[in-house]
Amino acid sequence: RNVARMGSRYKGNEFKMVAGSTAGADEDDLAGDGGIDMKMFTSASDRLTDTASYNREVSRQVAHLRKENAITNKCSWWMESGSFRKHMLLSLGDHVSLVLVPSHSQLVKSQCYLVPIKHAEAFVSCEDEVWDEVGRFKSSLRAMFRKEGKGVLFCETVLPSKSLWQTRMDVVPVPLNVEQDAQIFFKSALNEVAEEWGTHTKLISTKGKNIRQTVPKGFSYFNIEWDTGGFAQIIETQSFPKDFGLDTIAGMMDLDPMRFGRKQKAQDHDRSAVMDFVNKWKSFDWTVALDTE
Repeated sequence: RNVARMGSRYKGNEFKMVAGSTAGADEDDLAGDGGIDMKMFTSASDRLTDTASYNREVSRQVAHLRKENAITNKCSWWMESGSFRKHMLLSLGDHVSLVLVPSHSQLVKSQCYLVPIKHAEAFVSCEDEVWDEVGRFKSSLRAMFRKEGKGVLFCETVLPSKSLWQTRMDVVPVPLNVEQDAQIFFKSALNEVAEEWGTHTKLISTKGKNIRQTVPKGFSYFNIEWDTGGFAQIIETQSFPKDFGLDTIAGMMDLDPMRFGRKQKAQDHDRSAVMDFVNKWKSFDWTVALDTE
């Protein structure tokens, strides 16, 4: 009744019950809440009907799916991406794929990617079966390029990112002398980038072991590997250049950095480049044996 007398001026904060008191309470108030509308003290989500709550959850899931698709569509090297071009697939294991880098994005001819089939933000988080196939691919690729009188460098850059970004390992064929000089060049370059970008200053040698034995899961890192060893470095800033590895290799070969490369896309969508690679790869392709197992 007191509330009724206050009319439109009532906002709910003028009526305050003293603990243990019934002053001002309605005599017919069986609920004992003083006639207050308790909806004022419930959240908006609690007041939704089952249908409205269901529709809100569907909307959230759709928005989340769109966000995930926007990220994965940028990972054109991953088979699960909507932008993946199937004809760029060179070889397929049970857990790892070998994919040609589009010619307009290549530093050198026959450059390719090693990519986990399942989602993985970094190779350090992959299981043993993935690393077993990575090792097989590396051995076969080294043998193939060695037949051409070349060496090969493998590098991976894992930056702080949103979920569902798919990792990849760059496979870069280089002259033998460039591979032999990789230790000197990358040691110098990584020390410089540590000072400039504030990365972890300790350079980790991966000689005789893989990256999983040197970098903990969940850390961002850069990894470079050559025939007889390699380096890893923890990345502590989002400012670390994403093309650091390829730009360093470009400097070793007197080539323009990746950001300066304005190459035109192949008119045949790289189909001829794929065939050239497959023709020389087929005698080294260890995945052929999987079809007979």
